[in-house]
Amino acid sequence: RCKHASLCELDRHYPVACWYCSRYCCAHSVPKPSVFKTRGFNGESNMGKLTMQLVDFMTNECGWSLVLCNGTNLGWYGDIREQQVKFAAPSALNLIAPHIMIELRAVGYIEVNGRDTDGVYELLRTWLSKHWKAESIKADPDYCDLKFSCREFKRRGFEGENNMGLCTMQLVDYLTLQCSWTLVACNGGNFGMRGDWREQQLVFRKDEHVQHGGDNVMVELRDVLNSGYIEVNGIETSPSIREPLHDFITTKWRCKDFDWHGREPFCEKKYTTPAHFYYREPKLVNNLGKRTIELATFMASQGWLLKL
Repeated sequence: RCKHASLCELDRHYPVACWYCSRYCCAHSVPKPSVFKTRGFNGESNMGKLTMQLVDFMTNECGWSLVLCNGTNLGWYGDIREQQVKFAAPSALNLIAPHIMIELRAVGYIEVNGRDTDGVYELLRTWLSKHWKAESIKADPDYCDLKFSCREFKRRGFEGENNMGLCTMQLVDYLTLQCSWTLVACNGGNFGMRGDWREQQLVFRKDEHVQHGGDNVMVELRDVLNSGYIEVNGIETSPSIREPLHDFITTKWRCKDFDWHGREPFCEKKYTTPAHFYYREPKLVNNLGKRTIELATFMASQGWLLKL
């Protein structure tokens, strides 16, 4: 019976395996620009460094404003990286300001790229060492400007539960509220064959006129097989939105407070969604976009802006 099941599993993945093998052979037979670099088995690449070199040129030399920075992972192991960067044309409202990118990688690393403005590197070293017990390690200048080894990122179970959102907002709160940097972009990705290694990419801008950074909140909508969750982080430092958001999730969406059963919380607030809150149909049809717009509309009514 086990042998039969194994053969069925092999047969089910045979077309995908053949497709990936053919892509792999083609990728290694065609010369690639040496500017893009990868190595090892932990997804190390220089995509973040190249991105910040482009951002620095477009913002500080050409006067364009960074609007969006979105990375993604492709390939069987999620080790093929792509970056989408969007800029706004020069205008009287544009400000020439330095940027910094911080990448949180659940495999155990934190990578920083961008100029060391106002001693931000040392600020990060001190904060990461104190709060996350991160250790500064030698950074290859071809891959990143500053690198840390970190074991703060956690995961458990078989539903993709992790604390990446919690860690992200802890760092965001520090840089915005205490160091007066402005969060420009925040996006997540997944690395590994099963996509179970979370990655978070954060881009900040140093605006000279900002004396106190703005509040930020992250809401994660998680459609899990046979269940669903909503995880919220950042509300501890944003008390004005805590109760309105809780009322919206529990009343409008009819969600229930999650019971941790004595386990370590991986987020500041977690809810269990009602039956059929999320749905999926053949050909990847789902209602996640609809739920996102419902949330964004509510937050806008409270004076909050959606950031990508």
